[in-house]
Amino acid sequence: MKQYVIECGVAVPSDSNAIVLNVADPGKNVNLRIDYISRSMLGNVPELLIDLLEVAAYVYCADQRLTRGSPKLTNFGQDWRRSLSFTIPVRYPEVWQSPTVTETLAETLGFLSDDSYEFNFRRAEGPFQPRELYFPELIDVSQESDEVALFSGGVDSFAGALNDIVTLEKSVTLVGHHSSSKVRNTQEALIQELKQRGFARRVSYVPVWVSNENARAAEYTQRTRSFLFASLGLVIAQMSGKNRFSFYENGVVSINPPLAGDVIGGRATRTTHPRVLRGFGASRHFFRSFLIARSRSRLLFSG
Repeated sequence: MKQYVIECGVAVPSDSNAIVLNVADPGKNVNLRIDYISRSMLGNVPELLIDLLEVAAYVYCADQRLTRGSPKLTNFGQDWRRSLSFTIPVRYPEVWQSPTVTETLAETLGFLSDDSYEFNFRRAEGPFQPRELYFPELIDVSQESDEVALFSGGVDSFAGALNDIVTLEKSVTLVGHHSSSKVRNTQEALIQELKQRGFARRVSYVPVWVSNENARAAEYTQRTRSFLFASLGLVIAQMSGKNRFSFYENGVVSINPPLAGDVIGGRATRTTHPRVLRGFGASRHFFRSFLIARSRSRLLFSG
């Protein structure tokens, strides 16, 4: 098993063998554009959820940068699994250092991508994503929609969106992640077609750009993309006043059947496997409880 040390939020690694990932200058090499969220939702992203987006972006970008070895899986696939040790700056270390969070995060991601994870969180000395200056007094604003749903632009997500918007006549906020203009163009083209067919009042679109910068991918399976996607969904749902979001996926694929004799476990996608969804749900409940507690404490203090 290959071992990697990933130091996040720094310009220079403390160890020559460590990989550096950074969402801010100096040394920025990860794109994370949360301004799309603020502008679309007309509100600032709560700082704990900015933490979540940065953690998800680092995990996703590291997944692509760090090779699993030969696609031929020599030596019985010994290089497929990786050991990933992250050090990440956060605004709320008291939350992220909780065993509930670190253990759930490591276990869920480990099952999702077939890797071993270790997380060390430290207090961010200088938050990298400041609140949007467009809305200095806002915390969050509910958006008028019936549902929040993840939207990749693929067949499954588009079929689910069609069912909600056209058949069930719901209004839906579609959350799209893209790491290239081609993917975003596909998402926008599909949404534009819906609007031209008379469903403009039922569909809104929040695009979020997360990608590696100035680095070619060494691994293309993107097993952790669903964690990034789910994190985006949680943020938009929270800011929309919703306690849930939809994740459209092929039901057969979700239960992770082996596609071939050597395509088993994490080699066959576990994007929406029940165990992964339970892990996402446990994390969502924890973060939501913390945000509610914070909101109540602010009200008591201001009163």
